[in-house]
Amino acid sequence: MNNVLKESRSVYSVSSVKRQSNSMGFTLIELMIVVALIAILAAIAYPSFIDSVRKGRRADAETGLMQAAHKLENFYARNATYTEDLTQVGYANAGWNNISAGSNTVYYQMRVTPGGCNIANCFILETQSQGDQVNDAVSTFTLRSTGQKTMVENGVTKNGWK
Repeated sequence: MNNVLKESRSVYSVSSVKRQSNSMGFTLIELMIVVALIAILAAIAYPSFIDSVRKGRRADAETGLMQAAHKLENFYARNATYTEDLTQVGYANAGWNNISAGSNTVYYQMRVTPGGCNIANCFILETQSQGDQVNDAVSTFTLRSTGQKTMVENGVTKNGWK
């Protein structure tokens, strides 16, 4: 009988050692909690990330307008008049032209219009959003020959680009 008791004790102690060595992993509940936390963080962070990317693309529109204004000023210096035809200053189209600043994807287009007076004396450059940028809060940038900058943010026209 003593032998049997000794055997049962040794079996019991071996199984408890095995149970302790198996407890080094994660339970399904623990993994589900971690996955849920990651999903919550991603749901919060992703929209902020996309919004920041859209804000960064606004610089493409601003740069494109400044370059076009520079070309129009050079044209004015040579011809004593501005032009509505952007092909005369090196763009592909007379009307809307793509602004692509460093990437193949077009997020803005721009055009030139008379600035409330004869095109010979002043101009307005304006943008329109393209692609994913149409979801941005800022829908339009403008630059006048006088240097005035405006943007339309959430339907409200604001002075300046910032």
